[in-house]
Amino acid sequence: MRHFIKIVTFILLVFLVSPLAAQEAASPPAGTIIKIEVDGLRRTKTHIANYPLERFLGLEGDLLDQNEVYAAVRNTGILEMVSAELIEIENGLLLKVTVHEKWAFFPFPLIVISSNNYFLGLFLADTNAFGQRDQMAFGVMYSSSGLSGMVMYNHTPNRSGLPGWNTFIMYGQMEREDFDGDEVLHRRYSTNQLRLSLGLNYSFTDFFSGSVSFSYANISLVENPDSINPPENGATLLSVSPGLSLRKSSWDGFLLSQQGISLRYGYNFNLLGSSFHQAEMRGAYERSLIPGFRAILRTGIVWRSDGDTSTNILFEHTPQSVQIDILPRNFSARHYASFSAGLEKHLYRFRWGTLSTPGSWQCVFSHGPISGSQFDHGPSGGIRFYLSRIAIPAIGLNLAYNINSGLYQMVFNMGMEF
Repeated sequence: MRHFIKIVTFILLVFLVSPLAAQEAASPPAGTIIKIEVDGLRRTKTHIANYPLERFLGLEGDLLDQNEVYAAVRNTGILEMVSAELIEIENGLLLKVTVHEKWAFFPFPLIVISSNNYFLGLFLADTNAFGQRDQMAFGVMYSSSGLSGMVMYNHTPNRSGLPGWNTFIMYGQMEREDFDGDEVLHRRYSTNQLRLSLGLNYSFTDFFSGSVSFSYANISLVENPDSINPPENGATLLSVSPGLSLRKSSWDGFLLSQQGISLRYGYNFNLLGSSFHQAEMRGAYERSLIPGFRAILRTGIVWRSDGDTSTNILFEHTPQSVQIDILPRNFSARHYASFSAGLEKHLYRFRWGTLSTPGSWQCVFSHGPISGSQFDHGPSGGIRFYLSRIAIPAIGLNLAYNINSGLYQMVFNMGMEF
């Protein structure tokens, strides 16, 4: 406990150090932005790079916020802004943005190593397929639960008004272990799983989008002499899941902050048992207090109807579904409601990315057949390295402490969302 207090104290002291103030920009020329030009493209199609910047057309030059331009470029996931300038042309202003493209085609590692399990994956991925900001990947995943293979493709919506689409195929032989909050094993069973999905997504505005997915899942039980309290039956599901998402980004010169909420409902028709409903909500509000120092609020809810108790076990969730780190990653429950509040401080910017340290206090209510109803809370913090040259999410090391159980959870994460 003494070492943990030292770590928390160090993080708090780092938070008190303010970043260097940004230099004031020169006054922009007068006029209205009537044209967009993006320089530095190699693979990316021009209309893909222009699309997120078209919101600035018609804006007066003296109202242009450079941080908003940076956020629009960075939010593509494939471009990093080098500079932006307003140039006087006939009848108005040209917004000229210079970018460099992130490395988007590569062998893509997925690594999660925690206190009680591990997850290793290697994919051949392209996050800017055909220069259209499409994402495609195929590869294998090996974990403490088993071996699986996956193929996916995601076609991004464009300005033509047509929706985007995505498809996903996964097959795996898995052994699942379900624990309670004290890391006591309650279930162990093996399955063969085949999952297929096809989805559509449509952007109504720059910040508001909708989606719907149709999926098929076949889960069959495999005889295992080491099984503990396995489900009685497997399941074959046909599912439809509509959703809505509201999302906005902002940039303070050091950190890209997200403000958004996503809602999703699913109806799951079980061919081998009772059907069930499911609803999910995830929200995040990140706001810069001063450049390089931001407040973070996160929340999540997962609810599902009871359905057939003999197959309920197959569709329980882990706490990561509601953005919680203080419980074991293989903790299992049916319902969750979570809230966390914290701070994140920029530490240093390298050529290849930005180093920061986040810290938060997390609270979560969970309910399921293993632990019943319980409430957990505690601190979580660590190190993040946000990559600017490679089109994959951050690398991070996180340490969380659950006050109720007295247990630590440590996770190293590479190539996964935070």
